Amino acid sequence: MRKALDKLLRKQLEMAVIKARNIAEMAATQVLNRLSVGDNKAAEYLTDDQKKLRNRLRAHGRQLGDILKGGEQETKHLVVEIAYEHWHRMLFSRFLEQNHLLMYDEHTSISLEDCQELSQDANSSLGTTDGWDLAAKLASKMLPQIFRIDSPVFELKFAPEHQQELEKIIANLHEDTFQAQDSLGWVYQYWQTQKKEEVNKSGNKIGADELPAVTQLFTEPYMVSFLLDNSLGAWWVTNYPQYKDVLPLEYLRYAPEQNDDKEIEYKETDVPAAGTFEGWPKNLSELKMLDPCCGSGHFLVAILLMLIPMRMKAEDLSADEAIEKVLTQNIHGLELDQRCVEIAAFSVALEAWRYSDSSGYRELPSLNIAWVGQSIKAKKEDWLSLAGDDERLYQGMEALYDTFKDAPVLGSLIEPSKVVTEDLLSNGFSELHPLLNKALQQFEVVENKEAAIAAKGLTLATNLLSQKYEFVVTNVPYLSRSKQCKKLQVFSEQFYDIAKGDIANVFLERCLELNTDGGVTQIVMPQNWLFLGSYKKQRQRLLKQMSWYLLARLGSGAFDTISGEVVNVILLSLIKDTPHTKHSLRGINASEPKTVQEKINILQNEALVLISQTLQLKNPDARVVMNDVLSHQLLEIHAKCVQGLRPADRGMLVRSYWENSSFNDRWKPLQSATNQTKLFGGMEGSFDIQTFDKKWRELGSAYKGHKQWGKWGVCMSQMSSLPSTIYTGAIYDGNVNVFDVDLVENIPAVWTFCSTSIFVNSVRQIDQKLAVTNSTLVKVPFNLEYWTKIAQEKYPNGLPKPFSDDLTQWIFHGHPVQSESPLQVAVARLLGYRWPAEIDQKMELSDETKDLIQKSQSLSHHIDDDGIACLPPIRGEKAADERLEALLMDAYGSEWNTSLRNQLLEDAKCKGKSLDFWLREKFFEQHCKLFQNRPFIWQIWDGLKDGFSALVNYHQLNRQNLERLIYTYLGDWIRTQEHSVQEGIDDAVIRLHAAQTLKTHLETILEGEAPYDIFVRWKPLNEQAIGWSPDVNDGVRLNIRPFLTVPDVGKKDAGILRFKPNIHWKKDRGKDVESAPWYKLGLDYDESEGSRINDHHLKLADKRSNK
Repeated sequence: MRKALDKLLRKQLEMAVIKARNIAEMAATQVLNRLSVGDNKAAEYLTDDQKKLRNRLRAHGRQLGDILKGGEQETKHLVVEIAYEHWHRMLFSRFLEQNHLLMYDEHTSISLEDCQELSQDANSSLGTTDGWDLAAKLASKMLPQIFRIDSPVFELKFAPEHQQELEKIIANLHEDTFQAQDSLGWVYQYWQTQKKEEVNKSGNKIGADELPAVTQLFTEPYMVSFLLDNSLGAWWVTNYPQYKDVLPLEYLRYAPEQNDDKEIEYKETDVPAAGTFEGWPKNLSELKMLDPCCGSGHFLVAILLMLIPMRMKAEDLSADEAIEKVLTQNIHGLELDQRCVEIAAFSVALEAWRYSDSSGYRELPSLNIAWVGQSIKAKKEDWLSLAGDDERLYQGMEALYDTFKDAPVLGSLIEPSKVVTEDLLSNGFSELHPLLNKALQQFEVVENKEAAIAAKGLTLATNLLSQKYEFVVTNVPYLSRSKQCKKLQVFSEQFYDIAKGDIANVFLERCLELNTDGGVTQIVMPQNWLFLGSYKKQRQRLLKQMSWYLLARLGSGAFDTISGEVVNVILLSLIKDTPHTKHSLRGINASEPKTVQEKINILQNEALVLISQTLQLKNPDARVVMNDVLSHQLLEIHAKCVQGLRPADRGMLVRSYWENSSFNDRWKPLQSATNQTKLFGGMEGSFDIQTFDKKWRELGSAYKGHKQWGKWGVCMSQMSSLPSTIYTGAIYDGNVNVFDVDLVENIPAVWTFCSTSIFVNSVRQIDQKLAVTNSTLVKVPFNLEYWTKIAQEKYPNGLPKPFSDDLTQWIFHGHPVQSESPLQVAVARLLGYRWPAEIDQKMELSDETKDLIQKSQSLSHHIDDDGIACLPPIRGEKAADERLEALLMDAYGSEWNTSLRNQLLEDAKCKGKSLDFWLREKFFEQHCKLFQNRPFIWQIWDGLKDGFSALVNYHQLNRQNLERLIYTYLGDWIRTQEHSVQEGIDDAVIRLHAAQTLKTHLETILEGEAPYDIFVRWKPLNEQAIGWSPDVNDGVRLNIRPFLTVPDVGKKDAGILRFKPNIHWKKDRGKDVESAPWYKLGLDYDESEGSRINDHHLKLADKRSNK
């Protein structure tokens, strides 16, 4: 069996295909423009033949879905079609040539160089002077199902420069690419890469045009092997044990011995774990398999390569005989995307021809692979004319037309007998098929030939959809309901209501419908439905009515081509029969490892677990887990889990608390997720409750979690390791859930339990989704008596009151000595910043916190009077490092010494440096990172390490203080440098110039003319700031923009700041309502109405005229 493509060669192929698509689409656009295909009228310079070709191309484009309006016609579908067909015609020809299968006649294979020479032969009667055209004509004779040379797209010639670039790309592909089993599958996935990214970024609903790109995910070779080894392979070793070595079967697993004693060594039986397939026929000629989402044919090719040697041994056939029988009797495929159908058919034919014991190229039987996403573009009257005077055929043709009207969206979900009743299709397709074929033969040469060709394809698709199969295997498309177009949502709800949450689950139900009784469905699909409450009814149905045999959980990282937690999949084998009461599912968990190779090792070698299928129904919500049945003493008896607010406009409503001067009637504390489990955490936010109260209905938000406000409980993040913290009654957002405990006295027990790995592991047993639902969090076993005892031992005086040494928490006391970053706290105190815990007299705090707040007051005499501390000494003020050290001396008292100062600097990544160095070089960068890129102390400088630099308290930086910074502090520095210039002091000229440049930039900000203005998208024009008059309620992100966008004095993109915080002004997520003041602004930026544009500028004149 041929090997999979090497990872490095796969990357080379990916880059080549992406580049080829860009070139081919550019070339296609150019040639269509030259023929004026999209224009209202044909260009005058076109010949009569070119005009005819233009008309055919326009008609073909409309067939593809390009819209004609007012004489002008879109060409986007036509461009994609031309680019694809030209590139793949070249690529497929190269595949044939590299496998010695580009046949000049029945016995002679030729190369692409031979094609070029033959086409240039003046005496040739080949009808072309282009080698690639000749190769395509030869290929079309071999596979007319794929290479349709009668299409108008092949009458187009790309510009020489584009054609040569494509030829070069193909020539540079490594020869091993053309021999690997899976190369063609990767080709199409890579072809769709950019389209998939564009669609996903758009956020639009997924319809017919987007489905192929978004749902295309090539099945990894090891997944295919695992499923097929544990189906076809398992059947083979059961029925032909004497020939079991015919197949490699590297993934075949055997069922473990049933044993309740866990101390006894794990042993396997000689019975395949996936079952013995009693419902399958004993004769392979009667075994029909279907891949209803066959993509580029990975499963079809793999099954072909397994069945050929099986049938050769079982039936004493030659390779050619076995191949013909497998193609005609066993293998069937359906696919939504026509291009995938072409690749799948080509892949199957290629393997059939190059099979080692076969006779090479020969005519193959018609392949049972059909395009099921084809809608009928012909007018209904033209379509029905194919029936002639045959009334029965007319009924069938009408039913066919109605059945496939939504085919581009539904694909293999179409079931003729379900969609159409009381006609020929209801009785199966057998009666309609011969009548239709007879009619089609009569219409091959008439004007509605396109309708006849479409009908041929649909008859095959309908025939395949109307049959039942012993074996259905596929990698289903993945698409959640929220992303689906309306048509798909309505269909799923009407016919597959219990599975409608994701198209993957709908396809699982459809696969089982396509099964015969006793047949097998094997599927690659997302795993979340095994746990989510919305799939409870589907789980119950399948656990009661289907026998679950093999379940492998792969988790994240299962696809080598995509990274992160994007897709968490399972490999599932179901048999369509009612399970007996003692039936056990065989499970294997490969979800923990993050690499494909580690997962492969587990699939091949890890012990299988036996899980009672019947007892799975007794789990909470019938969740499918790979362990003993869960206890029904659940946490939900004592607590409910409530989601928090999800404000529809975070940019307007949410801040870090340090961006506001203090909590007040408008800005309230907002608790959110913590990155690790701790007593008190997630206390970094503030929430504009007044604006929310006014606008929550208009914004489409909901008042979630408000009943928990003011109470204590447990706050838990929904993500990954489920970090938790104590909830103290603040408003909380949708990143966390709060446990509303039934009795106050039970809160310590619930907290103690939730803060342990026992809780996390219990949740992960029943839900492996990255973001766990709030309902899942309370569906775990909980022993109140036990955890109450543990809590009493851990907290004999009850849960502690709020306390934190983390200066990013609003409960922080403000004293530098007992803090995680003493130097940062000291600078903030020097500049006059006070933490909310110091200001809010009603905040519930521990006694220790209150004591430290009192100690902090003793440092108040160090506070700067205007919130500006210059690093060099200016106007009689000492240098900032001297003032900082004086504050630290008072804070530490007798403990302060040189050794302690050096240790603090080492902790601040400045080992062996001075406080002045830390302030100039490291403070602001560390401050930005510590405070989540929303700094409240800004460092303004002139770009010189020995130049002017000042630390400024953002909360005090009003217009008056900015003027003071410019004309008092910086002015004094400039006068000093002017004097130094007169004195001839070294580098004084450089310092003077840098200071004057800084002054110019600061005056620009003070004036506030665009583009150095402040723009707030939720404020109307008459409320926008004129010049530097910031409203701290608008947040650091918007107010800091002028300081970052004036010309850089030192750091790139940092303007006049010492470091660039990770701040951008891209549009915010979501859409504004029509009443928003800048609702139509998006149209000016090639965005839609309602786009939340932030990087906009307003002229002073416009602002002043509207005040």
